[in-house]
Amino acid sequence: MERPEVIFHRLAGSKKALDACRLVERLYLEGQRVVVWFQDEGKAAIFDQYLWTFSDTAFVPHRVAKEGEPVEEPVALVIGPLFNPNGATHLVVMELPGSLKQVKGFPVVHDLLPVGEERQEQWEKASFAVREVRGVATGP
Repeated sequence: MERPEVIFHRLAGSKKALDACRLVERLYLEGQRVVVWFQDEGKAAIFDQYLWTFSDTAFVPHRVAKEGEPVEEPVALVIGPLFNPNGATHLVVMELPGSLKQVKGFPVVHDLLPVGEERQEQWEKASFAVREVRGVATGP
C-alpha cells in the first residue's frame, strides 16, 4: 500500500480561509471529492458561509456533514471526530489533528501553513510522504 501524502501549501499571507476556499474550489473543479476538517464548530460555520461567498463567480457545492450520514455533495465539512461521508480522496485540515493516525484513510492531505509554521517532522513521524508547494492556486 502506498504511503499517504501530505501536501504543505506554504501561504504567503494571512488569509488562510480565502486560500482554503481557493484550494477546495480547485480540487472540486478537477473532479475531486474533498473533506474539509475542523475542530471548532464556529470556524466551520464561518468557513461554510465563506465558501458560498468568497468569489462572485465561484460555486462549490458543499454541506456540513453530520456523523454517520452520507453526503452526496463533492465537498463535505466535518467538525470534531474525523470521518469520510462522501468518499473523498482529499482531506484539507484547517487545524492540525491531535492524532495524525486518524487522517490515514485519505490518500492526500492538504495542510495550509502560514509563514513560519513547521510541521514536516510530525507528518513524517506518522509515515506520510511530504511535499511542499507555494500557495494553492496551482495543482499539486
